[in-house]
Amino acid sequence: MIIERDLDALRISGVRELNAANAFVLEKMVSAARTGDAKDIELDLSETLALDSSGLGALIALRNAAERPGGVLRLVNPTPLARRILELTRLHRVLEIAQQEKRPADQQSEYLNEAGSTVSSRSYSFPRAPLSLESAAA
Repeated sequence: MIIERDLDALRISGVRELNAANAFVLEKMVSAARTGDAKDIELDLSETLALDSSGLGALIALRNAAERPGGVLRLVNPTPLARRILELTRLHRVLEIAQQEKRPADQQSEYLNEAGSTVSSRSYSFPRAPLSLESAAA
């Protein structure tokens, strides 16, 4: 799991499983990493192969934490499995889902590993408005 700190957002990627084994750890890592003006939380689910009720609870907790300072939790490019679970639980109606767009390599920002040290640079661009499931599937 990698946490990238940007001016106005935290970006989390490399989440292969979001379940009882790591949901609490994710919440604590995000809480510790949120400093300064980072209001939004952007969680990349493009590698997520497992999502259970504890993971869904973590998503709700992250959403609540992001909304307190006026931010938003944005789920980026969920796998078909993750998208299906969000639809079955109807969480796709309360959580923002966005399509991921990669930026050129020359636009880089710092991001952190689980221990909080910088490991490399990689950036993404995220649309500000939520995408509907119909437009994302097309």
